[in-house]
Amino acid sequence: MFRKQFILCLIMSLLITLTLSPYASAAAIEFTDSLQAQFNATADKAGGTTRTKLIKQYNDFKSEQKQAMDWDDRISALHYANEAKISEVRKRIKDIDKDKIRRLEEQLQTAKAKSQHLFDSYTRLNKQITAAKQLKDKTLSKILQSQADGMKIVVTLARQDIRNKQAALTAAKKDKTAKAAKIRSILSDIDPYKSKIKGDKSAISTPNKLLSTEWKNFKAAVKANDAVRTSDILKRLLTLSSQILTKKKSIYNYEQKIESIIARAQNQLR
Repeated sequence: MFRKQFILCLIMSLLITLTLSPYASAAAIEFTDSLQAQFNATADKAGGTTRTKLIKQYNDFKSEQKQAMDWDDRISALHYANEAKISEVRKRIKDIDKDKIRRLEEQLQTAKAKSQHLFDSYTRLNKQITAAKQLKDKTLSKILQSQADGMKIVVTLARQDIRNKQAALTAAKKDKTAKAAKIRSILSDIDPYKSKIKGDKSAISTPNKLLSTEWKNFKAAVKANDAVRTSDILKRLLTLSSQILTKKKSIYNYEQKIESIIARAQNQLR
């Protein structure tokens, strides 16, 4: 079990490492040393309260970008973990009561095989009785009927045993179907959250594009040492990044909801 969990975690790690996060920002925001130097020069040139304001805006934006990356990592890790768990649950649904059903099937087949010779003998005996009656051989009919009456109890018990085993197998299969349906119903609760995640990802697209454009404007403004324009752009950048952060937090919350639903499904498999 531990080895299986280890392999699952390794696969998830590789997926997270090798696969581009579906939640990551589309905007290429890089805080290079040269950009920092240009910004410092712009802030220093402005001086006073403007310098203080610029530095706070810039640091706040850098902080929000770091948060956005952290949320991307958390979302991706939880998302891939959830997908792996969902896959495992669906696989285990197929194996519900597998051993129990196989055992009942074997018991039924064994009972049928053991009783078949008895049933064949009883059938032949009854055919002989019919033939004796047609020949109007009362003595033979009486002897054969006596034998048949003796076998009837054993045959009845054997047939009842087979019916009981068939009923147990049918009930087990019906129970499996009910359990599987219940778990699938629980998993279906995930769908609305996946739709909400899709909606939030779509909602992030617009501010991401605007963020990319504003970031280009920001680099041009600091290069030109335009403090007023730099501040205005930073204000817009903060607004956009705040919108993106809100959506990413929302996506993570939905992934947590999905995680809880999966846990409910897993509990039904224990």
